[in-house]
Amino acid sequence: MKKSIISLCVVFAMLSMVAIIGCDKFLKIVSVKTNQYSNLKSTSVVLKGNVVSTGSEKQVEERGFYYSTSKTLKDAVTVECGAGGKGEFEAKITGLKPGTKYYYKAYAKNNDDIDAGEIIEFTTFKLDFTLETLPPERVASGRVILHGSYVNNENLKIDKVGFEYGFNGDFTNATAIYASETDTPFSVTLEDLPRGTYYCRALVQAEDSTILLFGNSQSFDSYEHVATVVTTGDANNITATSAHLTGTVTGENIDANGFYWSKNSDFSSPNQEICGLGAGSIDVTLDSLTSSTTYYYKAYAVYTIEGVRNEALGEMKSFTTLNAK
Repeated sequence: MKKSIISLCVVFAMLSMVAIIGCDKFLKIVSVKTNQYSNLKSTSVVLKGNVVSTGSEKQVEERGFYYSTSKTLKDAVTVECGAGGKGEFEAKITGLKPGTKYYYKAYAKNNDDIDAGEIIEFTTFKLDFTLETLPPERVASGRVILHGSYVNNENLKIDKVGFEYGFNGDFTNATAIYASETDTPFSVTLEDLPRGTYYCRALVQAEDSTILLFGNSQSFDSYEHVATVVTTGDANNITATSAHLTGTVTGENIDANGFYWSKNSDFSSPNQEICGLGAGSIDVTLDSLTSSTTYYYKAYAVYTIEGVRNEALGEMKSFTTLNAK
C-alpha cells in the first residue's frame, strides 16, 4: 500500500515538472516598460523606455517605440532603437505637428517573444512662429515680386524660405520657388509670367526640413487689368409681348454677362438674363411681356481681378411694348 502511494506521488511530481517545463515555453521572458517622455517641444519630443528583462539572452535583439495620434495606436509609426541590454533607452522624435495630442508605448523583442509597455500620451506645444504672405508687387507686365516675413520666437533653425504660386487657390499643381537668403523679410521675383490671375503663399522649411509651414494666401494679376466696360444697346424687334435686348462687354476674365430688367426704374427685385461669359456682343430676346408697358433694362458683366469677383453695369435704358391688337 505504501509503495502504491509513493509511486503515485512520484508520477504526480513527474507530471507536474513536465507541465511546468511545457508551460515555460509560453512564459513571456522579455519585459519592457514605457517611461515618461522628456524635452517636449512644439514639433519634437524624447520618448523613453526601460528593458526590465531580457530573458535568457544578454540583450534583446530590438527595442523601440510605437507612436500615433490615435489612442489605439492605429497606423502607428515604428521607431527602432536597435539591440540592447537591460536598462533605459530613448529616441528623439521630430517633425511632429504643433498643438497635437500623441500616444506612444515602448516595445522590446527577442525572436518570437515581444513585450510592450503601457500607452502614455503627450500634447505638443503650439508653435510660436508667425509666417505672413505680404501683398505681391507687380513691377512690369509679367514681372511680379513676392514678399513674405516671419517672427521666429520658437528659435527654429530655418533651412529655406520662399513661396508657392499657381493658378489654383487650393495650391494644387503649385510651383515652389525659394529666396537666396533665409533672413526676414524675404522676397522672390517671378519673371515672364503668362497673363492671368495667380495665387501665392509664403513657405518656410525648418529643422532639417522636418517642419514645413505656410503663410496666408494672396492673389495677383501678372498683367495690368484691362478695365471692364459694359455698354447697354438699344432694344429692337419690339412687339406687344417681346423685345430683343443688345449690348457689348469689353475686358478680361469675364465670368458672366447678361441683362437685368424690370418694370421699375429702381430695379427692385429685377429679373436677370444670363447670356454667357467672356467679352463681346451680347443679346437676348424677352418673351411673355405685358403689352403697352414700359420696361427698364441694363447690361452687366461679372469679372475677376486679383482673385476678387466684381460686377460692371451698363447704363439704364427702357422700351415700351406695343398695344395688343
